[in-house]
Amino acid sequence: MVVLSAIMLVLTGCSGSSGSESGQTDVALSENGPKLSETSSVTVLDIKKKYGTEADKSLMPMYNVARDEVFTFKFKSEFVSVIADDIISVHTDVKALKQSKLFTFTDFISFSNSNTIQIKPIDSVLTSSDTKEGGWGNAPIYYIRINYDLDAPEPTKLERPIIVPFTIKSDLPNPTLRYEINNSGEFKLVWDKVEGATSYRVYNRKIMGRIGEAENLPLNGPEEGYGGLFQSPHLEREVKETELSYFLSSFDPEEPDPDDYYKTHQNLGVNGEYYVTAVNEDKESNFSNVVSTTSLSTRIPENFEGDIGFNSYNTFSQLPKRASVEFVNGSLSSRNIIYDTDNIKIQESNKTPVYYTVEGTTFKGLVNVKDITEADIQQLKDSQMSETSTGYIEPKNTTDYVPSPDVPTVIQQEEVSETQEGPSNNVTDTQKQNTEKKVEEGNKETVSAPELIKDVEVNADSALEEYLALKMMNAEQEISLRAFPEAQNFETLSDVLQKSMYQNPLVLGVKGFGYDYDSLNLTIKYDDTAESIKKKQEEIIAEAKKIVSSTIKSDMSVEQKHKAIYDYLNENTKYDGEALASAEASGFQEVDPKFNDSFNTYGIMVKKVGVCASYASVYKILSDLAGLESVVVTGDMSGVPHAWNKVKLDNGWVNVDSTNNATNSGIPYLLFNSSDETAKSLNFTVSKEFWIDSQISQFDAKDGSKDYYKANDLEATSSSELGAKLLEKVKEGNTFIVVRLAGRIDEAVLIEEAQKALSVLPEDKLKNAQMGSLSSYIMVKY
Repeated sequence: MVVLSAIMLVLTGCSGSSGSESGQTDVALSENGPKLSETSSVTVLDIKKKYGTEADKSLMPMYNVARDEVFTFKFKSEFVSVIADDIISVHTDVKALKQSKLFTFTDFISFSNSNTIQIKPIDSVLTSSDTKEGGWGNAPIYYIRINYDLDAPEPTKLERPIIVPFTIKSDLPNPTLRYEINNSGEFKLVWDKVEGATSYRVYNRKIMGRIGEAENLPLNGPEEGYGGLFQSPHLEREVKETELSYFLSSFDPEEPDPDDYYKTHQNLGVNGEYYVTAVNEDKESNFSNVVSTTSLSTRIPENFEGDIGFNSYNTFSQLPKRASVEFVNGSLSSRNIIYDTDNIKIQESNKTPVYYTVEGTTFKGLVNVKDITEADIQQLKDSQMSETSTGYIEPKNTTDYVPSPDVPTVIQQEEVSETQEGPSNNVTDTQKQNTEKKVEEGNKETVSAPELIKDVEVNADSALEEYLALKMMNAEQEISLRAFPEAQNFETLSDVLQKSMYQNPLVLGVKGFGYDYDSLNLTIKYDDTAESIKKKQEEIIAEAKKIVSSTIKSDMSVEQKHKAIYDYLNENTKYDGEALASAEASGFQEVDPKFNDSFNTYGIMVKKVGVCASYASVYKILSDLAGLESVVVTGDMSGVPHAWNKVKLDNGWVNVDSTNNATNSGIPYLLFNSSDETAKSLNFTVSKEFWIDSQISQFDAKDGSKDYYKANDLEATSSSELGAKLLEKVKEGNTFIVVRLAGRIDEAVLIEEAQKALSVLPEDKLKNAQMGSLSSYIMVKY
């Protein structure tokens, strides 16, 4: 019988030599996309004109209004056949769609005065017996939607509605809530210390599921106006600290026992949505932003369904390699079992205990093996890679979700002169005048257009996106947002800034960013000087041109061009494990400066080493220069942050992960031209950071027909088909074979089919045969 030694494959993730040049081509670098004028600088107004938005209407946010504030809007047109509720509405989500609309009293102030509308609250949101009641309620932020032009002499519906954020003035500053999930899958809530607070209250909203079953059902959050029966917030607990990692409110947390070697549960009680308030005696802040665990469920393990604790096995070869883990929503996933081979002490007259942990969790235990030798231990050690962590360091957003209570509702910043018209008693009129003045000032500001944009286009779909991209390409630290009232709130600014950063590979070294609501300025922190960044950008462009000229031929199809880029990266670059280890040592909060380049475009492009963020950015810029459509995608892989790409073929968008190539993962073309379904089977999950949230669905990858394994007939739907494909490849002389399974097949049957296929080999090759698996991929080599 053929005996196959097992090898464990681990995907390479991330936060986190020159190649041969074959065949000079006459391919011209892409000239696609709108270009700025050839001047060294432009005004903000010039950029707006490029996108046709110079005349767009806007209104700055109105922060810190009264809890029962009544808003009055005066139009220059009289409304005869349009009801007030169709003109103005209030929402709890920045997109201001119908499902987030609140029930309000909205009407003209009189029958004879149909140009002035008042809007005030009727039903408070996010209230319960545990919370403040009345007024607009406890949502952290609200959004007024104005559908008609305030200045038109006749009722004129706007092509794009004006969205005006507002917040309720709070007794104490609102906490800005975040979550953390470490490499062991432990979930916790974190927030910064609030000045004046002596404690913090954690509120929870959840839907009670079926008793005895793990469920994490979605609630009606801000996108649905926080509506729904039995979805009111309740007080979970009050704490002195600025974090919460224990969620069983009926019990106090127990101190962990360092000698406890058996654990099959974690994250107990994590469910639904969480909010935090700051407290000082009888004062309590408004609610923080929400952290919803529903969308995070597949990253939060709860139970070890594949519990093998205290099981006994006759030999080490019988030890299971993977086990089933249940998450807080009841879904299951298979994870690697890591055996502690360094601490196995062979028991001559008894069964030998072997301790284990489960990858990506805190689960642990022991199994007993009857017959095991030192050689067996070494083989077990060689057959499994040590437990590893993946992830990359994301730029830190230090912006408060809402401004502190001392930020004025109307930010004048300058004294009104005697010749100027004084402010109106109506806050909306005053803010309208203030907005017009600020935007006019902001539109006159100049923006340097770096020379490099002649070679690489700015990837942007709006004036704001291009403005931010140019500023970051120039490594500017202070960026005024007075010309863009729509960006003067956390949600929009974070959304647009991250898209501009991820989709423009020449934006380098962004460590963090924060917006000052008082000054209307955005501050960006970089890990390098502007001079050094400019030099690196020049090197990146020079190398990118060289690569495209040497790898892309004019007669190639779109698919062939994408494959050429992928193959270049596989053959000429490698994953920077040391950079990842440095990040891991700090819990992915920082990295040794000597590894900074491995986390941006310069690493893979110029140094030829980097982590996933560098791979994805390089793939993007090479695609841009070759005239191909692609985007950088952010998300996670097996619960750890990861970056890859989506590219557009004639069958739509598909996934391409150039990080996990044959060089780095051991599996060739693991995720190449693949559907979202295939990506999901490999535990890839897309997040929203890389694009505008409401537009992400356009990149759905539904058609996997061009997937590498389907296109090359390397996918098996049954054990017999697997055996036939392995045998075919062996007879062709292939010494390294990878086949993907399209169905569930028992592990014992897999091994049996592989043994049959390899039985035709001569004895000297049989003894070196190995078999490994990674998710649905089966690898055999000899």
